[in-house]
Amino acid sequence: MWLVNGGAGVTDMIGAFRSIFRLALPVIALTMVPIVSRAQASDLTGKAIFADQGKASTFAFEWRKGMIFVPVRINGSKPFSFVLDSGSTRIVIDRVLASDLGLKANGTGSLQGAGAGRIPIEFIHDVRIGLPGVEDGGYELSTADLQPLESSLGVRVDGILGYELFQRFVITIDYEKKTLTFTLPGAFRPSEDAQVLPIELRDKWPFVKAELVLPGPVTIQDSFMIDSGSSDAVDHPIVMQIQSRVPGESGVGLGTAAQGATARATSFRLGRYSLDGPIVSCCGATDATSKLIGSEVLRRFTVTFDYPSSRIFITPNSEFGESLSVSIGQPVR
Repeated sequence: MWLVNGGAGVTDMIGAFRSIFRLALPVIALTMVPIVSRAQASDLTGKAIFADQGKASTFAFEWRKGMIFVPVRINGSKPFSFVLDSGSTRIVIDRVLASDLGLKANGTGSLQGAGAGRIPIEFIHDVRIGLPGVEDGGYELSTADLQPLESSLGVRVDGILGYELFQRFVITIDYEKKTLTFTLPGAFRPSEDAQVLPIELRDKWPFVKAELVLPGPVTIQDSFMIDSGSSDAVDHPIVMQIQSRVPGESGVGLGTAAQGATARATSFRLGRYSLDGPIVSCCGATDATSKLIGSEVLRRFTVTFDYPSSRIFITPNSEFGESLSVSIGQPVR
């Protein structure tokens, strides 16, 4: 994840032996007001256009490095590779790509990366975004240098799809089939098998109540950010109080690496579902984002984000019973 004075970011993952190599898309927080105001930008928002005059679109995504990669067209361009990240409060595009596409910036700010230090950004207004089977307009994009993510991950990241997309659609991630479904909120009908959980949107981040059990036993009931852009299982600062923790670096990707640690929990419960032996990591770029649920847990469910109704739906898939007890330092699939 990332942090801009107003946004958030992409992936965390466990790295080499005796070291935590976590890649996180920034949590974005704006430090300067863009020249065009948010109110002006929102007036440009258009209605989503679906293929065949429908109200939903289902299409395949690529699963790489514990992240969801989506083909995205910008103002009718050829498709580029963006990460779908519920932990990002903004939509971000690589600065060089934005220039190549002739997108004009209007206003500046900065973001906090996964580690220490701030990263400059610029704002681009009234952008049309195309996904397979659906196109929508009036988006505000932020530019940033995403080359550090490509260097760390070994895969190209052209951009990050964050909050503004989630607030306009109901988005279902079927991790087993590797498909996404974008549905107009008024047309969405949940599966009868899914469990509904209320979420709280804080500063454009989705939080859900869950329970973490650590050796002792120590039981923690807390609110966790749901971060589809993190390849961790669970993050929580309680790790720093566990004697068996393994120290290392966190926040590698954007920004400067910071000190962190991992430890193994006894279990993690989300709704009525309990997972045994997850690895818990610490810590995020800020206190607000230091408690999260990442894709190593999420990929065991079909997850539907319904921001307009402040809820998510979860349904376990065939990987739900698969062990979470990977070794610390084992790469994410």
